[in-house]
Amino acid sequence: MSSSTTPLVDHIVILIPHSFLTAPPSWFADLFRFYPGGRHADGLTENTLVLLADGSYIEFIAFVPGLDPAKRAGHHWGSRKEGTVADWAVTLPSSPGEEGEAKGLRQEKTFRKIQSKVRDAHAGIVYGDLVRGGRTRLDGEVLEWAVAFPKTAADGLPLGPGTVPFWCLDVTPRHLRVPYLEPGVAKHPSGAVGVAKIEVLTQPGKDVESARGVYDALLRGKGAGGEWKIGTLDGEEVHSGGVVRVDATSGLPGARILLFTDDESLVGKSVGGKVDEDYTLTFNLVAAVEKGV
Repeated sequence: MSSSTTPLVDHIVILIPHSFLTAPPSWFADLFRFYPGGRHADGLTENTLVLLADGSYIEFIAFVPGLDPAKRAGHHWGSRKEGTVADWAVTLPSSPGEEGEAKGLRQEKTFRKIQSKVRDAHAGIVYGDLVRGGRTRLDGEVLEWAVAFPKTAADGLPLGPGTVPFWCLDVTPRHLRVPYLEPGVAKHPSGAVGVAKIEVLTQPGKDVESARGVYDALLRGKGAGGEWKIGTLDGEEVHSGGVVRVDATSGLPGARILLFTDDESLVGKSVGGKVDEDYTLTFNLVAAVEKGV
């Protein structure tokens, strides 16, 4: 069971062309069952969601058509390319029956403790304060949350998205934002049931060590292979548990994800397709529960 102070995977952010929201290619439409999203409060992006049975989700996000390039450049994910993992977020579990103001106050208090713990790790990365955000669902339901993003400790500059997770804590009830328990919404053609692995790729040297220092402060259960265990709200019900790994890359920094599948015919396979001339979006699938377990 997860501790009330241990971060859980909230969601993975993947940037896609806006056309994938309005007229998705068949390979994309055939991977998942999509849940309607909406336009964010800043009016710059729209999304659709893939709700997973472990309580996490994938947010496929797109910049709105005709957006001023300067506004995109100023967006936190504006430099990311369509077809790549733009970022990922963690959250905190709720106590049974806890909602509303009591939940918000407790989670904000817990976040401040973790914020201090990361700062005291002296990894060169800190978390900024929580900032309110939100969006309106297609049915008119207003969703509100608070987010906090990482930044460099020395000068407060934004950190490259995805190197370490940002925070997403709900103000309105989480089930309104992530209704993964609604009948059928988390059943996917690919059999995806949860996040198996988040592999963070960053520059060799100091960047790698800084990121690892943050994960040491955030997560428990670091194994001999250099991977940290990370849970989800209902992961224990559907899979064997996820991990995070940090590796150096000589290419572009970013992140890769592996998904758990409950479809035995797809275990060990990659599914996906071409986004444009430069990028292909693929998902590697691993068994949700190992045979014999």
